Amino acid sequence: MDSEINWDDLPVTVTGMSNQAYHQKKPFDGRSFLCSVQKGGGEAQLWMDTGHSLFGGNSATTTGSEFDEIVTAILGGKRFDCVVVVPPDEVLGANGSRSTKAYKEWAAGQTGICITADKKWQYGKMLDSMRGNDAVYELMTKTTRTQLSVFFEAYGHKLKVRPDACCDDKWWDLKTTSSPWDRIHRSALDYGYLEQDWLYQQGAYAIGYPPFRMPFVFVQTMPPYACRAFVLPEEMVAAAGRRLISTMEEVRLRRSTGMYVPADAEEIQEMAFPQWAMRQEEVVEL
Repeated sequence: MDSEINWDDLPVTVTGMSNQAYHQKKPFDGRSFLCSVQKGGGEAQLWMDTGHSLFGGNSATTTGSEFDEIVTAILGGKRFDCVVVVPPDEVLGANGSRSTKAYKEWAAGQTGICITADKKWQYGKMLDSMRGNDAVYELMTKTTRTQLSVFFEAYGHKLKVRPDACCDDKWWDLKTTSSPWDRIHRSALDYGYLEQDWLYQQGAYAIGYPPFRMPFVFVQTMPPYACRAFVLPEEMVAAAGRRLISTMEEVRLRRSTGMYVPADAEEIQEMAFPQWAMRQEEVVEL
């Protein structure tokens, strides 16, 4: 695919690129890379620039990836029962394990996502909640493309974005969560959704989209498996954009100079504490 694309003529859009190929595409930086550098500084950037990963995934990311793949397939016109497959009991181990030779032979012949019966039930309930939410169902019915990869340049930096779903007038993103709705804002802060919102809009503008507010569709991974759609506060998204622009400048400077670690990192320093912690240590005189 790469041989057919002129990567010097940006922006470039690619449909059908695998998730692995997207993440390995250099020298373009994505949201996860930039947010990791924001949190971890030069040491984190050096680790990733030399080909390493900071996060290997866990059960929550596996659930999110599987459900994302299911929804993507359904948005493309497939039926749920054709997207997921449950292994028959006879190919499983005595304790239900999927490490048997019979299971591996069975799985090799499947084209769907191999999951347990419990997982199929859970994903079915999550999908029902998406379809039962009027705003989300409208986004689903108006989706024209999924998993589009966009490579572009902005603010002197080569960037990449990969929205979950594209409508004619906006992009939207799917998130799975174990948070109650009154704490969902913590996920936006902790996982860089504000930065994602800003960066994805830059990618959309680069290929001709008009300004829009990007909906985030959250689906709970525990009962009642509810679904809600949110847009993020515009002023906070703009502030996240300013932080990302600063991070891009730092990334380019480190790469050009080869100096990733600050000079004082190898010195003994006094530990910094936030003001609220300092106040707790104050002695109140009576």
